[in-house]
Amino acid sequence: MIIVTNNPMVKEQINQKKAVDFVEGSYGDVLSYVKRRVIDERLYLLSHPLSGSIKPNETYYKTIFLTETNSQSIDLESLEYMESAITVYEKFIKNKQRPNWSLGVLQDFAFVEFYIAQSTLDRIGGDTCSTTCY
Repeated sequence: MIIVTNNPMVKEQINQKKAVDFVEGSYGDVLSYVKRRVIDERLYLLSHPLSGSIKPNETYYKTIFLTETNSQSIDLESLEYMESAITVYEKFIKNKQRPNWSLGVLQDFAFVEFYIAQSTLDRIGGDTCSTTCY
């Protein structure tokens, strides 16, 4: 299992149990990074890139779960989900820019997103699925 996040709380808390690939950047940077890995490394999504029902312009953090495969081809479903998520992200950011949030607000967002990531990890069970698990 590969965990990609820009959430420092996920990095600190989940990294004690699983390896975390930390992205220095925004929600959109996480989406772009995961899309590149889906293409370049033939990874499959284990979680939906827009999980949690939090609009991309209403939080700063994102965690996505992936798995490695032996496939030589790109998982088109994972790629389509990533492209769709990037389109949604760009639409929301274009229509309503994020405010310059205080450290306290960012910590609250980190906690909420950590809880979603932890719940997803618990649901997945930490085991690698042979196909997408969302």
